[in-house]
Amino acid sequence: MLSYEEVYKIAEERLSEYRFYHSKCVMERAVEYAQIYGFDVEKARLTAICHDIAKEVPKDERIATCEKYGVQLDEIEKKQKSLIHAKLGAKIAEVEFGFDEDMCNAIKYHTTGRANMSLLEKIIFVADCTGEDRDYEDAKELYEIAKTDLDKVLLRYHKEVIPELLKEEKYVHPDAINAYNYLINNS
Repeated sequence: MLSYEEVYKIAEERLSEYRFYHSKCVMERAVEYAQIYGFDVEKARLTAICHDIAKEVPKDERIATCEKYGVQLDEIEKKQKSLIHAKLGAKIAEVEFGFDEDMCNAIKYHTTGRANMSLLEKIIFVADCTGEDRDYEDAKELYEIAKTDLDKVLLRYHKEVIPELLKEEKYVHPDAINAYNYLINNS
């Protein structure tokens, strides 16, 4: 597995200044949450700094890049191309950086979530929506809640985002629905 310094440098080179700043904000939150919840700080740091490593692959090149890496896309991902970066980023992290399965899954599900998420998956997902750079209305409140209950943040996020997607007539990925159902069933 590549070192944090190596992954940091690659992320800095591949991402725009804006996207790299976002990744650093996610990394800072992920480290904080890892410390709070007793998770391996280095794994959280590595995963967070490159969680959006494929975000700026041009939309018209994403499917071809997935084919190059052997990434299988479902019909929703093919139609909602903004979702592709998570699955593609996970594959890049596996092939190029040597990340383990949990780290790759945290990248893969950082946008939709899924049922029965691992602690790292929760940390990266919540760090992504509560990073210092997030300026939406509830970001600071969710950040405070996350310090004591990641699942509560995940549930609230899905309860707010899924109706927004429906209102905008966008696709809702089945993983997001499954995450919501799992969280409701286990809250």
